[in-house]
Amino acid sequence: MSATEKPTVDFWVELPFNRSEVPDMHKLIGVAAVAVVASATITACGSGGAASPQGCSPAVGASDLVHAGTLTISTNATLPPMQYVDANGNVTGMRIDIGDEIAKRLCLKPDFVNVDFDAQIPGVQGKRWDMIDTGLFYTPERAQTLDLVPYERQAVAVAVPKGDPRHIAAVDDLAGKTIGVEAPGYEFDTLNSLAAKFATEGKPKLTVRGFQTNADAFQALAAGQVDGAAIVDSVTTYYEKDGRFTTAVGGINPAPLAMGFAKHSPISAVVAKTLSQMRADGWLTAVFKKYGVQGYQGNIAVSTGSLGS
Repeated sequence: MSATEKPTVDFWVELPFNRSEVPDMHKLIGVAAVAVVASATITACGSGGAASPQGCSPAVGASDLVHAGTLTISTNATLPPMQYVDANGNVTGMRIDIGDEIAKRLCLKPDFVNVDFDAQIPGVQGKRWDMIDTGLFYTPERAQTLDLVPYERQAVAVAVPKGDPRHIAAVDDLAGKTIGVEAPGYEFDTLNSLAAKFATEGKPKLTVRGFQTNADAFQALAAGQVDGAAIVDSVTTYYEKDGRFTTAVGGINPAPLAMGFAKHSPISAVVAKTLSQMRADGWLTAVFKKYGVQGYQGNIAVSTGSLGS
């Protein structure tokens, strides 16, 4: 969500978390149940499986946390392998691993809140959770309203059905096609910028069809309702494993991703320092290698303005 967008959630209902009741969104892609689950889910709470650390003192004061002794973290668990709900009903993935490790090093218990993307920024601003760990693309506009700590790097990619019936092999091939994408978000903005560029160049219209979740976009792709579905490279690569989807074009509009915090949060600088230590001692590099993700090469710190790599 860009800095100028208004949140679409104007109420809050927090439900008890029962992992047995939360489906594996990756497994459900291609069946109608995905749309039902995605539209019904407001929030579900739970931890990434890590217990409270023993024998240490929390690095963040109780008054600075939503819940004393706990790092409450929002995520959007519909993006395997980054963050998703597995077959056992557990919220898991690379960013969950990172959130667990941050909490461990801060001597806090991690508690993940699984919620739609468009609720995440107003939620952290409203002190419903301490930080956002969901693959939030860094933009200078976002950095004006949030504390952002860049740590990862991704680019937008477009997945198509196996065999690529629409013959999409390059960015210009998206002209004249209909592409599904979760909205709002960086990928949605990227596709709309491409659509505007194609229009000025006199190319056939790129139709951008927004969906509530990434799972809904891939459900539409499986049903033949769109020509492609856009999300970050690591997710389209993951979806290739089931043999139904192929990454037709990737590397579009690469940018750093960041952990997000309320503006002037007392937690953001502490987490930035912890992430820097995790990179210095090799932990972050190892987890990026495990998941095939590129790390951010710049200074891991609360950042504003334009960034490099």
